[in-house]
Amino acid sequence: FSSSGINAEYGVRRWGGMISTPDNVLQGHIRRSLQDSGCPARLLNELMNYSHERKWPGGLNSLEMRQVNRVCYEQYVTRRVPGRQAVVVLFLENQHMDASFVRNPGMVLIFAHGID
Repeated sequence: FSSSGINAEYGVRRWGGMISTPDNVLQGHIRRSLQDSGCPARLLNELMNYSHERKWPGGLNSLEMRQVNRVCYEQYVTRRVPGRQAVVVLFLENQHMDASFVRNPGMVLIFAHGID
């Protein structure tokens, strides 16, 4: 899987607009968009597994941690999920980040608003 199916680097304007507990319907929309972009099923399942705060790394897994670490998020290399207010944070593109901010093979971050 190359990231050619998902747009190159995207900026997130409002990290505070992050949806930390997306419901099954919203996760389904993101899943379909990633699938339509050519994401292999195995990677897709792993990425979607990490789309909820209970599975996020320590630097993201609570509101308090997200507020404390917000300045660090600007260092993420992100790729927009086509047609959605969501980005993929791939581990291989974010090895410069501390382990408390990444998951292998990656994770999906969903937003209410604020994707450039």
